[in-house]
Amino acid sequence: MLPSTARTRRCAPRRGLPRALLAAAIASAVFSLSAQEAPSAAAGTAASSDPHTPTEAVQLDNIVVTAQKRAQKLKDVPISIAAFSGETIEQQNFTDFERLSTRTPGFFVQQQTDSAASFVMRGIEAGNAGAVSEPSISFFLNDVDTSRSRGMLKELFDIERVEVAKGPQGTLYGRGAQIGAVAVYTRKADPAELQWSAEGILGNYNLRSATGMINLPIVKDELALRVVARKRDRDGYARNLGGGGKLNDDDMLAARASLRWQPAEDFSLDLILDHQADKDTAAMTKAINIASPGGDTSPFSDAAQNRYGPPQERDQTGATLLADWAFAPGWNLRSISAWREVGFQESWDVDGTTYPFLIGRNLADDQRILSQEFRLAFDDGGRFRTAFGLGYYNDRTHNLFEYVINEQYLLAGFPRGTTPVTEFMGRPVSTGVSTLTSTRNQRDSWSAYANGSYDLSERFTLDAGVRFTHDRDTVRNWARVSTVDGVAPIAMPNGLGNSLGQAFSHRADYDLVQPRLALTWRASDGVNVYAGVSRGLRAGYPQISFAAPVNGQARPVYGDLKTEEILNYEIGAKGTLGERFYFEAAAFTYDYSDFQTRATDLTVGVVNAGRASAYGAELYGRWRATDRLTLSAAYAYLHSQYDEFREVVNGQMVDRSGNVFRMAPEHTASLSAEWRAPAFGNWDFFSNANYAWRSEYFLNNDNLRSEMQNAFGLLDLRAGFERGDGTLLIEAYAENLLDEEWVRDVGNGGKFFGVPTSIRANPRMFGIRVQIKGWGDN
Repeated sequence: MLPSTARTRRCAPRRGLPRALLAAAIASAVFSLSAQEAPSAAAGTAASSDPHTPTEAVQLDNIVVTAQKRAQKLKDVPISIAAFSGETIEQQNFTDFERLSTRTPGFFVQQQTDSAASFVMRGIEAGNAGAVSEPSISFFLNDVDTSRSRGMLKELFDIERVEVAKGPQGTLYGRGAQIGAVAVYTRKADPAELQWSAEGILGNYNLRSATGMINLPIVKDELALRVVARKRDRDGYARNLGGGGKLNDDDMLAARASLRWQPAEDFSLDLILDHQADKDTAAMTKAINIASPGGDTSPFSDAAQNRYGPPQERDQTGATLLADWAFAPGWNLRSISAWREVGFQESWDVDGTTYPFLIGRNLADDQRILSQEFRLAFDDGGRFRTAFGLGYYNDRTHNLFEYVINEQYLLAGFPRGTTPVTEFMGRPVSTGVSTLTSTRNQRDSWSAYANGSYDLSERFTLDAGVRFTHDRDTVRNWARVSTVDGVAPIAMPNGLGNSLGQAFSHRADYDLVQPRLALTWRASDGVNVYAGVSRGLRAGYPQISFAAPVNGQARPVYGDLKTEEILNYEIGAKGTLGERFYFEAAAFTYDYSDFQTRATDLTVGVVNAGRASAYGAELYGRWRATDRLTLSAAYAYLHSQYDEFREVVNGQMVDRSGNVFRMAPEHTASLSAEWRAPAFGNWDFFSNANYAWRSEYFLNNDNLRSEMQNAFGLLDLRAGFERGDGTLLIEAYAENLLDEEWVRDVGNGGKFFGVPTSIRANPRMFGIRVQIKGWGDN
């Protein structure tokens, strides 16, 4: 439950270990471990690629990742990376990033709907929903950037692997990877063998989910088609006492078709078409400081809020063409061509009550992307490996947004006063002042990068790289103010900005240089220790706001948001100790300048607010205790602080310096156990449990105790039976088994008008999953 008292807490800098001491302590522990000569054997048996073989516990040491634009074992990459194989994603039934993040130290996701989420990497949140703002975390689908606007979230199904790279990754990933990158790779068509699968899930809140896949060789070992689709429906788990119906439901359809042509061993072509449609009705946004008549302010009881149109809908469609050509010994050329289109609309009750005070509408939030990258890589097994490339990215977005403010409640001083003022100084008062804003943005981005590795000796490897990016960004805005009832506005004659419907353009260019440098020491055959430094940038963008018109003339105000910068230092180690234990350890510190944040005044937009810093440590271990039992544990520590942060609130300068970042818990931890053993006949029994815990954290930069999430933990449990040949699986599951009550967010749009709202997270979810697989002539 959220505390009922509201007061600002100044968080003084903590007196814990200084950064250098923290780094030295972890480095000492790492070097002590790695000094023990570990054998080169992996921590256990990797999951077999043969579908006829039962899947065993996936060992991270054997997962191959491509973060440095070439295939490498996880432990050989001098970056803090969490990697999940397709087998793990399938076994744990990770359909979204929120549950996946509970297993990833330093990565924090709160997925409100299939179309909206908050992604946080090492304390920094990804800005991804705006039509203009650049993200700070990049998201890639099959090497294609899908980071910005509403096209970031993807359903995880028929996945080959997911890589979560933490820390500035602009050199390797480019745009928006200021503090990290998430890369999703789907399974491609396989010309070797016929494969098919079907899955069904039934659960509480009337959950129904069906997934089907077929992999069809058309020309044996040369041409194949793979088609997969998923449909999921679930009723909402919160009643709306005001507008009727249920809130927080789920309605999703996703499909993908992949065609592979491999006419020769050294050449392949993959065409991937994907589509996802989400029609979640609405998220529950409930006021925490005023109750609707007949309602309350608890985030966890039924809501009482108004329903508006249009309903929430999102459609995203994409086409990707991948070409790989090994044209000479050690040389490989890769081409990545992509087109994507996203359409989104929604409306919501901004004040979270049945009082008709605030309405928010995204009438259109559309995005179109064209991108092309050419990548040339060299690796002949010698001391030097490299990859360099050229890329172009064209991003066009359009956002048509409406805010409707009821002046009768505004003049009443809502939420302190709830009796509408219908007349003011003899004049009628409007029931709704509408500010309709159109924002069009076109960003053309050209980039060139190079990254190389050189073995200085048998034990030391130097990795270095740099990326140069030139962005040209053009913004075109207009705003129009009207009233819903034809009554002239009194308190807000110009709404939240008014250009009288006249459009204005503003253009700016940005040059970004993002280098990285890392040194790896091969401490033993099984353990690598690395140290690195990298620079992360989040591009700025031009802004247009509108002052009050004078004499019937619009007054645009032009501005340029500066580029954010992060300078990151990191040390770490990863690898195997003995034959059954895999570990990762990392310590980092970074300085953050010119950070971009939304001003308290809605008419101002986004501003560069000052300087910040953070340091922390991340630990992960996986131990195959016996042939039947595997244990995993993760822990992350984060100290974040605004070193210089001042903003204007209600005309007064407020100093936020010393506060901590939003959605940045100081401690996070998780513990997992996986058990598999013969049961009867040709059947195995399996079970896995995961407990993920987070310490308290604030949900806004002003660090109000009334807008804070207390410490909590989530327990997931799965158990069932699987045939030894992997053809049939029957499973019962429970997510948030203890029915923990927690909120995904507090504040939201209503906070700007003194009515912060809460968005609750999922209660206990449970159900049964059945999966059938076949291949060849089966």
